[in-house]
Amino acid sequence: MASKAIRTQGTIIAATAATPPVTFTTIGEVISFDGPGGKAQIIDTTNLASVAKEKLPGLPDEGQFTLTVNYVSTDPGQAALAAARIAQSIMHFKVTLVDGGLAEFDAYVMEYKISGKADSKVEASIGMEITGIVDWTDGTTALAEAA
Repeated sequence: MASKAIRTQGTIIAATAATPPVTFTTIGEVISFDGPGGKAQIIDTTNLASVAKEKLPGLPDEGQFTLTVNYVSTDPGQAALAAARIAQSIMHFKVTLVDGGLAEFDAYVMEYKISGKADSKVEASIGMEITGIVDWTDGTTALAEAA
């Protein structure tokens, strides 16, 4: 059976201020991304009549979203994320995969750190904390069912 894997090359990650008007700005020079993804807490409902541990899932926590980029001080998307970190303002993100899969979510930019070393380039690591639910649309069945 042929694989249904999709390439990461061509993925577009964009952001906008969470309030209208909604004009997304592409974040340039993205090397890698991680997330969105998360988990729920476990609520222990065990009582004296229980014969084994009893549990319920808590609220979903969509976790974090991280980017590594080639740092470009003039890139409008990178600059918007750096400014959002300082302002502690919420941003709305859109991750568009090459198969048409789309994830949209709100997040706070919690970390914006640049790094470099000899015989290399300057990179930035950008960490976001997702707030609310991730909306998966037009994506693969696995992504849609996971949401």
